[in-house]
Amino acid sequence: MRKLGNHKVNHPAAHDVDLPGQRSPRLQVFRCLPLLLALLCCWHPQAYGQFDDRFNAALERAAPDEPREVGIGVRVRQIVSVDQKSENYEAVGYVRLQWTDPGLAFDESEYGAPFRMMTREAFAAMMSGSGVFAPAFSIYNQQGRRFTQNAGVIIFSDGQAAYGETFTAKLQAPEFQFLQYPFDTQKFFIHIDALYPDRYMNFTALEGFSRLGDKLGEEEWVFGNTWTSVAEVEGVTGRPTSRFSFAFEANRHLNYYLLRIFLPLAIIILVSWLTFFLQDFGKRVDIASANLLIFVAFNFTISNDLPRLGYMTFMDAIVLATFVFSGVVVIMNVIFKRLEVTGKENLARRLDYFTLWIYPATLLGLVAYCWYFFIARNAPL
Repeated sequence: MRKLGNHKVNHPAAHDVDLPGQRSPRLQVFRCLPLLLALLCCWHPQAYGQFDDRFNAALERAAPDEPREVGIGVRVRQIVSVDQKSENYEAVGYVRLQWTDPGLAFDESEYGAPFRMMTREAFAAMMSGSGVFAPAFSIYNQQGRRFTQNAGVIIFSDGQAAYGETFTAKLQAPEFQFLQYPFDTQKFFIHIDALYPDRYMNFTALEGFSRLGDKLGEEEWVFGNTWTSVAEVEGVTGRPTSRFSFAFEANRHLNYYLLRIFLPLAIIILVSWLTFFLQDFGKRVDIASANLLIFVAFNFTISNDLPRLGYMTFMDAIVLATFVFSGVVVIMNVIFKRLEVTGKENLARRLDYFTLWIYPATLLGLVAYCWYFFIARNAPL
């Protein structure tokens, strides 16, 4: 029977790090290691280096001949919400771990069934004092506490075991990029890190398990294009640790933006252009000035949906362009009115004729450039 050194693995009380079984006091150092290192560094400048060397030596002595392979997968059942300003999302999901340990094997004839099913708490009690390996993990991009709806373990007579947990958690989404908003494609991740270094356990993705549910319950986004990966990262011990990632992409439902933003903007611009057919320059100024107030309201509507970005989005560029052009229309009509009052009406009419066609052509050209700059050249290959 292969064990994880002389460690006993128990289930933790907190929800941020999970173990199907219990941990011995020795393995609890994995959980409190960051606090210990911080305290030691404050106490003595060389404390961190001395403790780190001693801890690494202890890990090497206790490491098994071969790391335990733990299969892992995640299914996302619901997307509760997507908070773009805070760059996080809340999801309801299911995580499964599968591993094999001879220490979990039992006599099927004596037990009377080919497998055992038990709650997480019952499994923790059974593992207490046994010294049998049990995997542990934490969700790297989890924010706050995680609510576990239910969790259980199934053990087969040959020592194969599976741990399953249904959870609700708020997850950070730092990969959000709004340059192409609202034609953007956003990436969502669930990063799960092993608690122990890769000398003790490594993750492998369960083939065909990780996926999205059929009805996620989120109306603003269209989700799809999922994939999984396993990488090596620096864990809480400061040593290489296995990380499993489940990722998926999402696009926005565009009907809202087309009908509630772009179509009204197009109508406002059309009205601004039609004012050039009026002969009264004074009325033109009144209509164009009212359009400026509408653009200000549009700007507030858009800014409420996104964080305070350090760059301009496609939507920002379009709104800014139409706002500037509306301002130019006001200025030009004021100039034309001034020419009319000062007896230069013929000059005003000649300039107005050229403006009638230069205005829409220039605006359409600017919109086309914005599309190329923000959307076309940044589109994935």
